[in-house]
Amino acid sequence: MRADSPRFSYAVAALERSIRRSLTGTLREFGLTVAQYTTLSLIRRRTGYSNAQLARRSFVSPQAMHEVISELQARGLLKRAQSSSHGTILLTYMTEAGRELLDRCDAAVDVMEQRMLAELPEAWRAEIVRFLMEAARKAEGPPTTE
Repeated sequence: MRADSPRFSYAVAALERSIRRSLTGTLREFGLTVAQYTTLSLIRRRTGYSNAQLARRSFVSPQAMHEVISELQARGLLKRAQSSSHGTILLTYMTEAGRELLDRCDAAVDVMEQRMLAELPEAWRAEIVRFLMEAARKAEGPPTTE
């Protein structure tokens, strides 16, 4: 690597900060934070996450996730139910209102991402996402069990 080139980790961090600023502005019109949008997106892909699982996958503390879930539940976007296998765990599910809001948010985020990726060939996009997810997994070290 050349001394005058930014490190990979710096470039990824700069991209993350830019995306977060853009997402914050995009989601503000829907009354959502980035953490709330991430949580809804995760629940759409797989229902029944526990609070701890959502916190890890949303990159927030369990305490912050409790606040996110409480706000989304108060707005009628999520509902919670006790786990049938473990009585103290509350599982989280999206409501129809949550799905409708998430669909509208996704359309706005799609516009943001298209603007960001406009000069990148379509064929590269999935491969770059795959690479970044793999790099994130490897950066954390050996896998842990959940």
